[in-house]
This record gives sequence, structure tokens and C-alpha cells, in this order.
Amino acid sequence: MINGKPNDFLDTIYSCQDINYLYHGIQYWFQGYMPDEDTVHMEIFQYKPPKDDYIWEFDGRTIEECMNAFLKAPIFDGKTFWQAEQDIEWTDD
Repeated sequence: MINGKPNDFLDTIYSCQDINYLYHGIQYWFQGYMPDEDTVHMEIFQYKPPKDDYIWEFDGRTIEECMNAFLKAPIFDGKTFWQAEQDIEWTDD
């Protein structure tokens, strides 16, 4: 991970805080929230350059369930987070 530690990045995602990152020169934004008391929603979208559809989104019953889905999802050009983390740049943009 560029500009941070992978586990700190994952802790931020686990706490559903907004997070910005670059992957292969493209800017992405992650957010998580609870739309109701029984659901946790996490999503990633591309915003520089903008893209209409979500890159990834998941609804689960717990943050843990969403986090596991994030870690298993091939959202980094067909790679999972741990396969791609060395090329992910954590940004404040």
C-alpha cells in the first residue's frame, strides 16, 4: 500500500468511514453506512474520471459480512484487495 498500511486502510473501511484511493491512476471512493437498523451497505465508485455505475456494492447484515465480501471481491482489475494492495495508493483527495 502506498501512503499507508494495508491494515489501517482495512480498519477505516471496517468502520465505514469514507476513504479515497488511487489504483492504476484512477481515483475511487469507498463509503459504508447503515440504511436501516438491519442492513450495512458498502460501495465503491470511480470518480476521476467519473463513471456512472458502482464498481462494487454489497448489502449485508453486519459490518463483518460486508468486510468479508470486500476482501473476496475481485474489484481491482480482477484481483482481490490482498492481491492488489501493493498498487493501491491511499489518498486524501
